[in-house]
Amino acid sequence: MTLQDDLKAKALALISQQMANWVVEIQRQITDHQGNLVRTLDELQESVARYDEKINEADIEMAMAEVVANMPPPPAAAAGPGFDRLKASLATVERGTSLSEVLTHLVNEVAQYVDRAAMFIVKGPSAIGWYARGVDPPDIVKQVNVPLNADTVLRNVNNSRHALRGALQHSPGTAQALARFGGSPQAVLAVPLILRDKLAAILYCDTVQEEVPPPVADLVEILVLFAGKTIDMLSLAPKAAATAAAATSASTPAPARAAAAPAPRPAPAPPAAVQDEGGSTVMFNAQQMQSMRPGGAAAARAPAAAAHAPAAPALSPEESKAHEDAKRFARLVVSEIKLYNEAKVNEGRRNKDIYERLKEDIERGRQMYADRVAPHVRDSTNYFYDELVRILAGGDQNALGPM
Repeated sequence: MTLQDDLKAKALALISQQMANWVVEIQRQITDHQGNLVRTLDELQESVARYDEKINEADIEMAMAEVVANMPPPPAAAAGPGFDRLKASLATVERGTSLSEVLTHLVNEVAQYVDRAAMFIVKGPSAIGWYARGVDPPDIVKQVNVPLNADTVLRNVNNSRHALRGALQHSPGTAQALARFGGSPQAVLAVPLILRDKLAAILYCDTVQEEVPPPVADLVEILVLFAGKTIDMLSLAPKAAATAAAATSASTPAPARAAAAPAPRPAPAPPAAVQDEGGSTVMFNAQQMQSMRPGGAAAARAPAAAAHAPAAPALSPEESKAHEDAKRFARLVVSEIKLYNEAKVNEGRRNKDIYERLKEDIERGRQMYADRVAPHVRDSTNYFYDELVRILAGGDQNALGPM
């Protein structure tokens, strides 16, 4: 072995010995540190336990109570109009004895809960303004005709048959279509009026508030639904009474019935059946009907003789109810004709040709009246014609024109 190799071996042995000593020392120090760490953790745990014992729960409860007391109160829930007001509104709507009266009461009542309310009659492809409250001047609504294919809330309600509530800024088409109303409404509510499962009209409401409150919207929907059911009941009443009245009439001797029947009044002879040209309203969109058999010509010559006829004896309660139901149904049918055809009625009064302008609806209404009313009441009275003169012609028989 050379000197160089000997020095190298001794150096390596020395380094190995020193490294071994360092490892032993490091392990000893680690053991010491671990022991110190365990003791420190034990001491910390004991300190925490002592702090837990020092916690004053009463102080914590007082602090929490103080925080809760200083919190701002939650916003109050929107208060609705109240059941007493709803009950009063329902009673008012129910007082209507014809379609137009019910709808008028409905708009008047709804106007108490919103800034403006307007009824639009659905006829064909349009929603036609009929009556409004809160709009100045009120008759401006009759100049508004909104196409149901235009992008408005009326179209949405017409398509969905559900009420719609929202901000007017989200429907610029509605703001444009109803620009004649003026004002600066912020929120709208539109509710469909369903008659016999068909959409007959749409009630439009708006307000300057940011929204129509949900309780108010619910109340308006209830009123519209109730109005629809009220109108349906008005139209169904005569049919229910016809059977009982007919049975009573059958049990009455023929001479007595002849004496009890009111003297006939002038009744126009109906023309031949007319074709449905698509202008029918909800009340008159039934299947095409044949016109009634001519029979009014002779009755038209009878008023002079009827004037000298002896006074009719008092009717039985059943007969009286049958006559009252017939009058009410005639009033309902003719009121709807006028409701859907205000412009034609006004023009017809001026030109004395109401029947010519509204022949289709009048004859369809006459047939409905004939089908609903007990035959002995229908044949011995002219209630339907009386309502044509009173409601359509404004009391002027000549305004009906040739029939």
